[in-house]
Amino acid sequence: MPDYQKMLDRSIPDDNPAGTGAEMSRSRKEVLADALMAEIGAAPVDLKTLFTDDVVGWSPYVTLSGLAALADLAALRETAFSNVVLTFRGLDEVGNRAFAEWLVEADHTGPLVLSEDSVLEATGRHVQLPGVTVADFRDGKIRSFRTYFDDISLIEQIAGA
Repeated sequence: MPDYQKMLDRSIPDDNPAGTGAEMSRSRKEVLADALMAEIGAAPVDLKTLFTDDVVGWSPYVTLSGLAALADLAALRETAFSNVVLTFRGLDEVGNRAFAEWLVEADHTGPLVLSEDSVLEATGRHVQLPGVTVADFRDGKIRSFRTYFDDISLIEQIAGA
């Protein structure tokens, strides 16, 4: 499992800029890092501890709304990939947002569902996927996130193009 503690240790104390009245016990960087680790299956966690009930998210493959949709998405990824390693290239927070630049490496060992009509069957190929996630927070939890990565590069790696 990657060591991201050095980046987390640089956290600036939270003065609760959202003005919610609730004092945060963890930095936004820590919450985002834990959420990304949970999404790749490296850390079992109750999603309610990291995300609001009404969380919304976007990536090149999916737009989702709510914790149930997020849990379903995480389950699909756990089926499609194994030997997953997440490396943080950058992790920071500004105001009510946290940003993570990351690299995921994994083996494609199960079906990857792209849409209702499109599934990439297991190839066993090793893939590398760099990306960035931006998360907005409310009351110490992720309220919305956007994840950016090159989806064509991932498909090319899986297909062996």
